[in-house]
Amino acid sequence: LKDGGQKAVKDLNPGDKVLAADGDGKLMYSDFIVFTDRDSATRRVFYVIETKEPVEKITLTAAHLLFVLDNSTDDLHTMTAAFASSVRAGQKVMVVDDSGQLKSVIVERIYTEEHQGSFAPVTAHGTIVVDRILASCYAVIEDHSLAHLSFAPVRLYHSVASALFPKNFISQSNATLQQEGVHWYSKLLYQMGTWLLDSHMLHPLGMSVNSS
Repeated sequence: LKDGGQKAVKDLNPGDKVLAADGDGKLMYSDFIVFTDRDSATRRVFYVIETKEPVEKITLTAAHLLFVLDNSTDDLHTMTAAFASSVRAGQKVMVVDDSGQLKSVIVERIYTEEHQGSFAPVTAHGTIVVDRILASCYAVIEDHSLAHLSFAPVRLYHSVASALFPKNFISQSNATLQQEGVHWYSKLLYQMGTWLLDSHMLHPLGMSVNSS
C-alpha cells in the first residue's frame, strides 16, 4: 500500500492505493476500484509460479493473466500477458527488486495447489503487484489491453463518483464489497466476448476460474 503497509488481496477497500505499473513498466500507486469476482468459499486449483533469483512466487487461477517476457530479452516494453496456465519455466516475469524497480526474473518452476477462496481486484491502471510480482488485473480473455479498455466505463464511474461524492462513494463501495460472486459487469463482458471474439482468445475454462 502507499502508506507503507501491506494487505491481503481479499482485504482491499475502495480508496486503498496499491502498487501497480503503467504501460511502460513504471511502478506507481493505483486506486483499487472493485473486485470483479469475490468468492470466499469455493475451492479451486491455483497455479503457483515461482521465480529463480530472487525466489518469489505468485498464486493465480488458470485463467488469470500474468505479464511475461521471452527468456531472450529483458526489455520490459516487450512483455505480454499470458494465462497463468500457459506460463512455462524459462520464461521471465516482472519482480519488484530491493531497490524498488521492476526487473525480469526467470521462472524456475510451476505447480498447482488447491485453495479455498479467490479474489480478483481491479485497479485504475489495470495492473497490480502481488507478492512482489507484477500481474494483470484481468482474466479469461487473453488480451490485457482489450480487457483494460473494456473496463473504461467502470474506471470513469469510479473517478467521477469518488470526486463528486467521496464519503458516500467510499461508504457505498465498502458495502458492495461484502457481496459475493462475479461482478455483473464482468458477466456482461464475458457474454459479449463469447459472441464477438475468436474462441482462442478465451480461456477454455471460462469464468469458472476467473479469480486470482
